[in-house]
Amino acid sequence: MNAEPALDRPSGASLRAGRIVKAEAILVAIPFHSDAKPVWNFTGVPKNTFDTMLVRIETENGFVGWGEAFSRTEDVALKSLIENRVFPLIIGEDAAAISKIKFKLEFGLQNFGRVGPTMYAISAVDIALWDIAGKAAGLPLVDLLGGAFAQHVNVYASLLRYDNQEGVVAATHQAISRGYRHIKLHEVTYPEIAAACEAAKGLAAIMLDVNCPWSVAEALVMDARLADLGLLWLEEPVWPPENYRGLARIRAEKRHRIAAGENAGSLHDFAAMIDAQAIDIAQPDVAKTGGISELLKISTLCEASAVEFVPHCALFGPGMIATIHINAAQRSVPLLERLYCDFEAELYGGRTVPTEGKLAVPQSPGLGIDPDSDVIKDYRIN
Repeated sequence: MNAEPALDRPSGASLRAGRIVKAEAILVAIPFHSDAKPVWNFTGVPKNTFDTMLVRIETENGFVGWGEAFSRTEDVALKSLIENRVFPLIIGEDAAAISKIKFKLEFGLQNFGRVGPTMYAISAVDIALWDIAGKAAGLPLVDLLGGAFAQHVNVYASLLRYDNQEGVVAATHQAISRGYRHIKLHEVTYPEIAAACEAAKGLAAIMLDVNCPWSVAEALVMDARLADLGLLWLEEPVWPPENYRGLARIRAEKRHRIAAGENAGSLHDFAAMIDAQAIDIAQPDVAKTGGISELLKISTLCEASAVEFVPHCALFGPGMIATIHINAAQRSVPLLERLYCDFEAELYGGRTVPTEGKLAVPQSPGLGIDPDSDVIKDYRIN
């Protein structure tokens, strides 16, 4: 791995973080190559670009923190929400008061949603504040979280959807050749799923995320049909994602371990899932589910409830870096998800591209690496 670049923090002895004096939302959309069909079609126009919604927070003492809000398809509406509803509430606050700021945002903006874009924005602020906290302390984030159980995390290739056997088999073979030993599919039809499982047999474990397509009755049929394929887990088989009773019905068949949670907004959503006996694996997303602060609460709940904690990570910016630190701080270090595609430019200059299915935990203060300013300039959406 290349040496880590200089970070946005003052030189010399540790300082107090200081009050927030500037906040900026920066939307970057980078084209990627994939043989899968165009992925993002939320606006009626399919696109093979990937959003990174950056939040940059600066303090009076010169510290800069980077966060990320979940975003897709050049989401200028989310950018406007962050700038007009969130930033006015944080300017002037002490950047070290992470819990206070998070509560202020959540309580003050509750009428605009406890799940969805408002929570994505709050998540980004929380990540940026933890970045500042680490930089002010002169410590990597993982040390603020209690220290690392591993210096590297194992990564799984999260394939895009191909909707044909040839495409998903080719992608499976390619991911294995690049050193991945865990692969997640997003196919929803049996022939494609079975073909990929056969291609990976003896070489890589296969997980399946179907993204909430089925009624409970349909999910029960597919759950039975998939039972002989040896899936490591079955993810989000039921619509809608908050149908925890439906998930529990599938889980009760004991054919697969059930994973879910990327669409949840808080600790309390996971408490409800666990109370419903709906999941074996909890998958909060740091850029959707309240940031680092909330994921720490969820990880503790999971430990107390004998539920596996494996964060979702369809991210390539500060949210991905934060997830590396969070995973490394867990005694049973979870697999890190990485969407399987090749970008026209890398936001971190290649430092987040796995080598033999692994990524190093950054060792510099805060998140440990900052986005490349040239890539931001070249791919910024104004």
